[in-house]
Amino acid sequence: MEKLREYNEILDKARQTPINKEEAVFLLENTETPAAVAKLFAAASHVRRNEAGDVFRFDGFMGGNTKCTMDPPCLYCRRAIPGHDIEPWSLAPSELSKVLAAFRETGTSTVEIGGGTNPDDCGRVGVDLLKQISDAGLKTWANFGPALSRDDVMAMKELGVEGITSSFETINPAVFKEIKPGDDLGKRQDLAHLISECGVNLFSTMLVGIGESPQDRIDHLFYLKGIPRFYKLSVSWLKVHPGGPLDGRMTAPSPIEPAKVVAVARLIFRDIGIGMSGAQHIQLSILAGANRMVHGGASFYKKGGWRIGAQGFRSFESREVVDGFVMDNLLPITAQWAVEAGMDVEPGVRRANLKAA
Repeated sequence: MEKLREYNEILDKARQTPINKEEAVFLLENTETPAAVAKLFAAASHVRRNEAGDVFRFDGFMGGNTKCTMDPPCLYCRRAIPGHDIEPWSLAPSELSKVLAAFRETGTSTVEIGGGTNPDDCGRVGVDLLKQISDAGLKTWANFGPALSRDDVMAMKELGVEGITSSFETINPAVFKEIKPGDDLGKRQDLAHLISECGVNLFSTMLVGIGESPQDRIDHLFYLKGIPRFYKLSVSWLKVHPGGPLDGRMTAPSPIEPAKVVAVARLIFRDIGIGMSGAQHIQLSILAGANRMVHGGASFYKKGGWRIGAQGFRSFESREVVDGFVMDNLLPITAQWAVEAGMDVEPGVRRANLKAA
């Protein structure tokens, strides 16, 4: 009874003011029953509605622009499957113009660019893409891992980048080293602070279910809270690829686990963009207080390749935009789901995909 009383008191307070670290840990460790989950989600939805607004943003995706040189690869990555690699793609300016026009036709306002960590290529590729995308009237954010210099960040800032990503996946050094043996947590933290110091918005991702504790998750959130320009949080969760190094070794968590993290994050950060991966779980993420998503809208890929944007959907809009490349558009489905869950979508998305609404 004492824990239940404290739980309810924290949530009552959270509707008005941000929670502290101790309160956040308590909520995450004591949200176990369906009733407790419902109360947490209701508080998070209240905060989002009153402090962030009720417009859900669907970002477009055109990643895969650089080849990852991380060695060994992260254990959860498809590159870690024996015999599997992910090759980058590039287009001529005339072809890219057609792709960007296709994004605009879907109502998409913002597109993610990025790719594997490669210090030799990421800055040049990112700046070149930003120039063309900005000229086409689309907003852009970049996700290249710890491969950007100060000059790269400043060049992207001059081109109007909405934000640059530096993701840690976990703040626990031992878990990070185990799951990302070729990576460097310190370099990712240095890049995060560099992005903020340069006056650019910081985007970052947490990966749930890789061996981190509830305390680790909250420490991660409050670490990000201490970075002045932190602007957008994505919460993903472990996917175990058949044939990969984690197959038979780790089990993916239920989507309810990252949803709890999203809800607690909303009670901490209040008005920033918060997203949860998995377009099929969009209504769960909205219940938990999310207001933004990538891979739930329009996504651009090599024809015949692995397409994260499809995410198991059996029927969705897909067309070949330029020779050998396709654009998948989930917006006629996902935007409708967002509206049915009580949120609105950007005007362009509504006009292009919800004509009958």
